Amino acid sequence: MTTAMLNSLGRWVIAALSIHITAVTAATVAEPACQAAAPHQRTMPVRTALMNIDDSPFGVIYASDDVAFVGAGPKVEMLNMTSFKPTVAREISLPKSLTSSVKADAGGAATGLALSHDKRYLYAAIGSGAAIIDVERAIAGDASPVAGALIGTVGVGAIQVTVAPDDGYVFVTQEYGTNATLNRGAIEVFRMHRAYNGSMHGTNEGYVTLGYGVVGTGLSYDGTKMYVTSEITSQATSANETQGTLSVLDVATLKHNPSKALLRSVDAGCSPVRLALSPDGTRVWVTARMSNKLLAFDAAGLDSGEHLAGALETTVQVGTSPVGLVIVNGGRHIVTADSNRFDYANATTGLTVVDVEAALRGTQSFPRIPTGQFPREFAASLDGKTLLVSQFQSKAIQAIDLTQL
Repeated sequence: MTTAMLNSLGRWVIAALSIHITAVTAATVAEPACQAAAPHQRTMPVRTALMNIDDSPFGVIYASDDVAFVGAGPKVEMLNMTSFKPTVAREISLPKSLTSSVKADAGGAATGLALSHDKRYLYAAIGSGAAIIDVERAIAGDASPVAGALIGTVGVGAIQVTVAPDDGYVFVTQEYGTNATLNRGAIEVFRMHRAYNGSMHGTNEGYVTLGYGVVGTGLSYDGTKMYVTSEITSQATSANETQGTLSVLDVATLKHNPSKALLRSVDAGCSPVRLALSPDGTRVWVTARMSNKLLAFDAAGLDSGEHLAGALETTVQVGTSPVGLVIVNGGRHIVTADSNRFDYANATTGLTVVDVEAALRGTQSFPRIPTGQFPREFAASLDGKTLLVSQFQSKAIQAIDLTQL
């Protein structure tokens, strides 16, 4: 064997060993245990502004640089964002067919918000389904901008809406389900139809049952998979269990045969509740609320089902009881909404700012932006300069200057 061949073989062996070591290292990332109060955090000073409202806000979303929407009580409020501090431009009452069935522990509120990809329609999860608002009519001041409603059959705790890339299907997350789902959560599927006058209605195509407390959803980079969090695994035998899962659904199957759409599930810490994809689609970030951790999963591993044991790439310490998360600054930072919703002693609410590269290296410095009570959901402005945070218990919307992170 020539020297060149030996050198080549040596390089191949070293590469193979490196690949093997990397795989073993990935597989050895421990799933996070449960944690009550998070450790003390240093405060990060940034410019903020606060707007108080009458009801507890939940979902929030930008429709344009100057307009945002927030779900609050049995209505959606449109916000004027021409200044750093938001102001209420108008209130839009939601259909009584949905608000009359709202679960009491949701505060009577519209929950998650989502826009169609053409930005024509706003979907507000509430009660048994979702209200549909015509964005153009809302901005124009139309007295009746509600364009339709989706009425589901397997729950009255709708909490998030995900819109298919072609806007032809809408997926509504039912957190708790009904007897039909053995009280497990579900994703309910609607095929959308637009009338000539702009009104919308959906044909209910069925549902897929997952674990208990189904909340967070997100589509893969290519739109072929849906990722879903369940606070408690479907195999749980007690409501006191906290082990949750991250599930992968096949979107094509979900549209046409929903009950068969589940591909696989992986453990995701204690009570995983929200998720977000990295801008390049390579990672799925998940907040594990009762672990006080932010988890990073390899999206390719989740999608293919190969090396699932190594799909969890890292866990990051954040504040107490993280709920919402948002990826900002082109993917350089992740912000988590640390709610302390269970009022742990010696714990605070706030926003943890995660430096993604540092977190993946294991050197995250763990800074906190102070907030009011129960920060819950986020919306980043289209220009990436402002972050809105809904403060559920404080009944306020906080604006954060992202340029100071």
